Amino acid sequence: MAVNGTGEGLKGRILDEAAALFVTHGYHGLSMRQIAETVGVSKAGLYYHFEDKEALFLAILLHHIARVGELVDEARSEAGGARAQVRRLLTQILSHMRGSQRFIRLAEQDAASLSPESLQRMHAAYRQRFTGPIEAILAEGVESGELRRLDPGQATWLLLGMALSGLSTPADKVDEAVALIEGVFFEGVLAR
Repeated sequence: MAVNGTGEGLKGRILDEAAALFVTHGYHGLSMRQIAETVGVSKAGLYYHFEDKEALFLAILLHHIARVGELVDEARSEAGGARAQVRRLLTQILSHMRGSQRFIRLAEQDAASLSPESLQRMHAAYRQRFTGPIEAILAEGVESGELRRLDPGQATWLLLGMALSGLSTPADKVDEAVALIEGVFFEGVLAR
């Protein structure tokens, strides 16, 4: 997983290493015993930090959402309006989440294994920390007259779909990919 910097100490190490294991084995292909062995703690030590596999998986998802939310927060601090903030967001996503496709796919597929309560927590965090603030950038752009009238929610999903396609961009090509996505998103592909 490309977005790094989990919590401190043992709990952070468990989150990091378990995330990699979930990506490799999937939710149903992994046991708490395997996680404990890989991390180098006893099962009791693992259960001290996480009630069960679902709690651990949810903690990983919520942590990832929080890290991505930090990228959105940084983009929102950019001066210059919606376009400048979207450019910064795209740069942040393509720079810091490069190679995260497998984790994103895991989250999409295996989140269905969560209980309804955990799934609701995950969706609420995703909306609050990620999609909601992006919608706010676009809504503010509409309100200021920078952007034409549009549905900020739908535009957010279009933008994220475009950004997702750029996650395999090599580090030395991020600026080019950002310029392409930004140009297509704001100006379309018609020749002027």
